[in-house]
Amino acid sequence: MPRQPRFSKEDIVAAGIRIVRSSGYDAVSARSLGKELGTSSSPMFTMFKDMNEVMDAIWVAAEHSFIAYMDGVTEYFPAFKEFGMRLVSYAKNETNLFQMLFMGKQSRPEIAEKIARECLTDAVQGYGLTDSQAELLFRQMWPVACGIAALCVKNPENFSDENVSSMLSFHFSGIMTVLKSGMEVKDIKPCHV
Repeated sequence: MPRQPRFSKEDIVAAGIRIVRSSGYDAVSARSLGKELGTSSSPMFTMFKDMNEVMDAIWVAAEHSFIAYMDGVTEYFPAFKEFGMRLVSYAKNETNLFQMLFMGKQSRPEIAEKIARECLTDAVQGYGLTDSQAELLFRQMWPVACGIAALCVKNPENFSDENVSSMLSFHFSGIMTVLKSGMEVKDIKPCHV
């Protein structure tokens, strides 16, 4: 009878997530996984066909981690503000996972964008925005939230929750004022003085 594997796929993926959290995505290898599990690298290849399959499973687990972090965000009002606060918090508390998911060569920002777009439903209903206004709100606030989160990766101490909340509120309020007033925002081009 063949010997039962000592580690499951879930064990290997969990080890990969621990490595990403502590040392970053580029630190994950068959050797580092084996070391994390206290074995050689060979168990990976009894459970997975190759390292690409291992890395794909780690990506999926990281995405699930982010989705779990955002769970219930649409139950807040305004949901987009809660999303922004959590995005920044995730960047501060899960720096290496955030970098892997949203700042790396193979980043997949679609999962965050999908959740952010779900948050806009309350903007349409709660603030009386049209769909096109909500889309404009999204296009203006999305880079602000992502930019603050990215800045937190390098200097989280410069972005307290209070500061982040204030920044997001300031931008949101400004955009809402423009949207509600119907005012057209003209492109300001710098000129040499």
